[in-house]
Amino acid sequence: MTWRNDAQGFGSVARALHWTAAACVLGAWLLGTFLDDLPKTWEPRVLFVHISFGLVVAATLLGRLGWRVVSPEPPAIATRFDPWMAVAALVAHILLYALLLMVPLTGIVLQFARGQALPLFGLYDIASPWVRDRAFARSVKEVHEIFAHGLLIVAVVHAAAALFHHHVLKDETLVRMLPGRARRYRRGSP
Repeated sequence: MTWRNDAQGFGSVARALHWTAAACVLGAWLLGTFLDDLPKTWEPRVLFVHISFGLVVAATLLGRLGWRVVSPEPPAIATRFDPWMAVAALVAHILLYALLLMVPLTGIVLQFARGQALPLFGLYDIASPWVRDRAFARSVKEVHEIFAHGLLIVAVVHAAAALFHHHVLKDETLVRMLPGRARRYRRGSP
């Protein structure tokens, strides 16, 4: 497997960025959604991991956008549903990228609105530029949660579309992003 993208598929860098972001989105969403169901003594550690996942999501987004400049994505596989399916995919990707940016940004604003420092993986803390504002924090938390749920919904639709390509259209759209054997995969081979 090559590290750069080519006409046949995504390279190892794009795949690593994609799956790292996917895992961190899922982990952050689960922790954020079920934080109140966990013991209160766990809250500081769980919130630290949640924030760290969010920062990784933001970093992988920036990495992915930068990598697209250095190593352009392979062309989409044409389907019998084009051009509307290509437009739907473009809209979904733009929405995914926008939410991948907005969820961490609103999370950072929420942390600062609480008057708390932003921990950078336990290495450094960025002090809040604001004093604590509970009303503003509640409003930002609602927006953060709406964006996070929206991101998860769009990600599930994205995954369902990949499975549709694989099982219904029987093309290699999904396989081009899978780790490991993807470059050796051919429909009908073991």
